[in-house]
Amino acid sequence: MSVFGPAEKNKSGGTGAEVEYFLGGKSTPLIVLAMSYAASAVSAGSFIGDPGMMSTIGWPYFWLVVGVVPGLVLPGYIVIRKMRVQAEKYGSLTLTEYLGDRYRCPFLKYYLTIVITICFLFMLVSQFKGAAALLETYTGIPFKVGLIIMLAVVVFYVNTGGLRSVAWTDFFQGCFMTVMCVMMVVVAVYKVGGMHSLEATLADKWPEALYISEAGPTQADGTVVGWMGIISLITWGCTIMFCAPHITSRYLALPAVHKKDVAKFSMISMVTGFLFNLMFICGLCGRVIFPDAEADYLTVTMSSQLLPPILACVCMIGFFSAIVSTATSILLVIGQSIGRDLYGGLSKKATPEKQVRVTRYATVICALIVLLFNMVNPPAFLQIFIYLGLSGIGSAVFMPLYGGVLTKKGTKLAAILSSIAGPAMYVIWTVPLGLSWVSGMGVGPLAALVVYCVVTWIENAVKGLDQVMIDWADGFKDVAENDTYMARKHA
Repeated sequence: MSVFGPAEKNKSGGTGAEVEYFLGGKSTPLIVLAMSYAASAVSAGSFIGDPGMMSTIGWPYFWLVVGVVPGLVLPGYIVIRKMRVQAEKYGSLTLTEYLGDRYRCPFLKYYLTIVITICFLFMLVSQFKGAAALLETYTGIPFKVGLIIMLAVVVFYVNTGGLRSVAWTDFFQGCFMTVMCVMMVVVAVYKVGGMHSLEATLADKWPEALYISEAGPTQADGTVVGWMGIISLITWGCTIMFCAPHITSRYLALPAVHKKDVAKFSMISMVTGFLFNLMFICGLCGRVIFPDAEADYLTVTMSSQLLPPILACVCMIGFFSAIVSTATSILLVIGQSIGRDLYGGLSKKATPEKQVRVTRYATVICALIVLLFNMVNPPAFLQIFIYLGLSGIGSAVFMPLYGGVLTKKGTKLAAILSSIAGPAMYVIWTVPLGLSWVSGMGVGPLAALVVYCVVTWIENAVKGLDQVMIDWADGFKDVAENDTYMARKHA
């Protein structure tokens, strides 16, 4: 089978229930997956949380866009084809399964599954809060009732048809999101009298917002974006976002990975991602128009107050679409990690049908956990919760993924230690040391990079190159008939 055309059969056992549910049978149209990729990358954070952060930090926060937009596309253009070749060889259906297979290390798969589940629960908390706040502001539906509605919607979408259902839902929601973004930015800039008037007003009332770095006054937790923060934001955008499993799964689901297909996928994602991230500008406009509005409700307040009812309704659909598209993708990955990677890897009775069933059960249980957390103690700043989740996952996945694809010499120990060092450094930086979570966003992947490179160099220098691992990393070399790892995997 070639990965450069539509997949007829998967090496793990045919286009059965697991391939259909986890990867949409590898037959979902490219344009749908590209829109789904971009729509899943943005969320309540990009349309509600990020503009809120922009309204409290100022232009220095826009450095995140400088990193995120190209970071969503350029690494993928380098990595997608080789990753797919390897994944086809190993019969991997999820990102964590691929990483475990690439390093012939089930422990890495199980460890990353646990990290992803915990960190993604943080992100889901923010998505649920954003949806409930949105419904409360627009319709008057009580916050807790809105949480229940959100739970019902995402569980229904995820459990109806897996990735295919999520991708097509994201595609149509992405169309609403694009219209809403353009409309909101145009109206916001018009209401402040244009960009020149916006800058003049900020220069008079909040000159720090126009600085390149060190914005202030800042939000409640004292966050500022100095030069180290700027470097971290760009580093984070170019490393962490690409590694997020809820969007990386689209690479494994592409029907074909010819160079022109990857280029087309990347271009659609780049343009759509750029349009979505224009919402940052609404944060500054909103702070001028509604100086006393709460940050997490700023864009919602703007749309409900500045637009006619019918256009406000379009915005509500756009906001809700952004939240649902990300929440469904995240919930699907959590379920896949538990059903495919944990249950499927540990149980000898885990048939493809049972893996899908466990995945569905897991999505319901995790959604209920998130619901209960928001009922008791919703986060004050939803965007910080999102970055906590993404930074933990991304710094754990970053080097095993990049190293596994770009070099054949990476070792199993290097992958394990780097996946531990990344999240550990982020936690140490922000908790015991008490340093800014903004700068910590870049420190995590940097620590993972150093550990991976140093350990790989030491092991190869001391033990010599592992020819078995080098051949294994070559996606174009067939698996040996007596390969012990594959025998254990399919036992």
